[in-house]
Amino acid sequence: MAKTNAQIEKRKRETEKRKKTEKVIRKLAADIPDDHADKGAISPNTKGEKPSAQSNLLPNPAVKCLRCDGTGRLTSDCNVCSGRGTMAIRCRKCAGTGTYTQEAGPCARCKATGLLVDGMVCPRCKGHKTQMAFSTTCSQCSGLGTFNAPCKNCGGSLHYEINCSNCSGTGYFQQK
Repeated sequence: MAKTNAQIEKRKRETEKRKKTEKVIRKLAADIPDDHADKGAISPNTKGEKPSAQSNLLPNPAVKCLRCDGTGRLTSDCNVCSGRGTMAIRCRKCAGTGTYTQEAGPCARCKATGLLVDGMVCPRCKGHKTQMAFSTTCSQCSGLGTFNAPCKNCGGSLHYEINCSNCSGTGYFQQK
């Protein structure tokens, strides 16, 4: 089977990356004190046979996870919005009643002065310093009491990513 130059270059990059990682791990292992050698453990500081290039640093062989294809992430259907992509949220303006009610009393917008900060006449109380009582259909939710917002879990895409349970998000399955 003929390989393209891109495939050969990718293989070289992966090999170099693996060798660099192994070198860093060996260096870190060399810095660890050798106090567990009396228990029969083999230390990287011992002068013995060098591990072959084929040896794996993990105690058991690890292979690319087939479930997540080595990414460590799985796409799952959203169970929060039940596949709608949106969630019904209770309206804050009308507290879910669908009707906006304003009580009579001192005007809250101009703080009962009749004028706004910029010197304009208050449009709510029209300069009378008291606001009128009224009730109207809520403009925020159009009188429904709720409105649809994108799902916080999936963002409206109906799917979200989770760590692969097979490889614990590492991308490599290690037999136990």
